[in-house]
Amino acid sequence: MSENLTQRERKARMRRGLPIEACGLQFYPIKMTDYEEFLECKNALCIRQTSLAKANFEYLSMPFLSALWAMEIDTMRQTGKTVGVLERVIRLLYLSLRLGYDRQKALSGIYCERNDNRKLAYIEVITQDGETAIRITPTDFSTIIRPLIAEQNGIKLPDESENPDIVQAEQQMAQEGERKIKYDLETLISSVANACNIRECEIDDWTVWEFEKRRQAIDRKINYQIYAQAEMSGMVKFNKGNPCPSWCFDGAETLTSALITLDEMQEKYRGAGDVKQTIANGGGYTD
Repeated sequence: MSENLTQRERKARMRRGLPIEACGLQFYPIKMTDYEEFLECKNALCIRQTSLAKANFEYLSMPFLSALWAMEIDTMRQTGKTVGVLERVIRLLYLSLRLGYDRQKALSGIYCERNDNRKLAYIEVITQDGETAIRITPTDFSTIIRPLIAEQNGIKLPDESENPDIVQAEQQMAQEGERKIKYDLETLISSVANACNIRECEIDDWTVWEFEKRRQAIDRKINYQIYAQAEMSGMVKFNKGNPCPSWCFDGAETLTSALITLDEMQEKYRGAGDVKQTIANGGGYTD
């Protein structure tokens, strides 16, 4: 079970860097001292299951952890090697619990169904006091823990209703039109420290959530000023106004015209029957 906190109380705890209890465990915002390891693992938490379905459509119908486990087993059987995605998710879990990560002990806490080792049963984690073994089921991880870890650390989970092929194509086109950046973690931290008029070492005690929010605020302020000055100069006019309309708020997100959710598809093709049920049945015809 989880603490009965309102969304307002959850946000307040995150701002203050306080833990939130869920499934019998205390989840903490990850500190900047672990930022490099956090970056190595966070993309695994954000994997889009619809992209996994390209390898096996069955993954789409499984809970997130179950899909990753099945993919690891399938890949091992086919190639003799593991993908390593599930382990990165588990490392991120241990970072959130502020438990020391011992690879052998952590992976030994993975339990599968006795009659089918391809089906994940649960992950066992020892509580922070070292006395109690807590079982995390795939359903608990998908519905409670994954969203909590993401929220505590400023991670945006993917919307599974979006078409993954179109999203990937749009991202690739955007990247091809940009000048490449030499990414350097130390430079990033120094840049944020400089903008905040503090020393780099002071950031070590920040949470990742705080760092990401501060970095986004810096970007938002600079972009707002650049666009506003460009428009005020009279040399450029934006048809829909300043692309960054506020220095303190993000612009409302909108999907491109090429993207359509399942609910929108159902409404658009109402005469074709229940689109969601057709997808759940794997396509084809039903009586």
